[in-house]
Amino acid sequence: MTPPGNGSPFYFRSEGLRLHALRQAGQGSRPVVVVPGITTPAGGIASFTAAVADLPVVSEVYVLDMRGRGLSESAGPGRHRARDYAADALALAREAGLVRPLLVGHSLGARVAATARAMAPGATGGVLAIDPVLASPQRPYPSQLDQFLLELAGSKAGRGLELAKERFPSWSPEQLEQRATWLATCDEVAIIESYSWFHLETFEPVWARLPPPAVLLAGDESPAVKPEDVQSLAKLNPDARVLVAARSGHMVPWDNPDRCLEVIGELLGEIAGGEQKADAPG
Repeated sequence: MTPPGNGSPFYFRSEGLRLHALRQAGQGSRPVVVVPGITTPAGGIASFTAAVADLPVVSEVYVLDMRGRGLSESAGPGRHRARDYAADALALAREAGLVRPLLVGHSLGARVAATARAMAPGATGGVLAIDPVLASPQRPYPSQLDQFLLELAGSKAGRGLELAKERFPSWSPEQLEQRATWLATCDEVAIIESYSWFHLETFEPVWARLPPPAVLLAGDESPAVKPEDVQSLAKLNPDARVLVAARSGHMVPWDNPDRCLEVIGELLGEIAGGEQKADAPG
């Protein structure tokens, strides 16, 4: 398979794996790294990330194919914790020569982006966590593992478009086609282990220690991040911001892309402003 037509391939190595990211060029000066969700390879979110690349301030967008997805190698058992994926995101930024990129993650990717920011705050410019996974042994994730695996099996059997239309009836034909095409590339082991770690790792301790700028954007109708979560996360890290996207379920970048783009633009402005302030003579 080849990357979507509106991007170019970027290959790099991380922890012995040959991994891939979709690169989409912009015209500005600030880089962005996007980490999608558990069953969304880079090609599956390409329409949204192309819009990110079109923001005037953005120089380039790199969309990570997480290990075991898209054009990236599979890692095998035991290598699918948030910190494993975060190491890949940081390796991508390093190998691409990105200077303090904004990390944008959705769902599992939000947990990964936040973890990467916590691991290397000096090498990253900020983080936007879009409707992150909030689960624990006492709080099951709202989507069952069987749902992910049945959709994956159906996609591999050629029913991806049919299933995508059933699950996401409001999506555009292009979005549905991207979902159907790239879901079939996901590795079953990667999905099973990632889902297990949803409940064995928690997002809140990572969120609590993130330095600014950090923003969490939740869908107002999301089953994954509820109103009480919004309130508790806002209290947990007073230096961060917790926002809500209207008319959005869990799939916020598809449900309300304009709100996501607005917040990304604001964050990039904060990063640039902070750097200018740091460089100003004392």
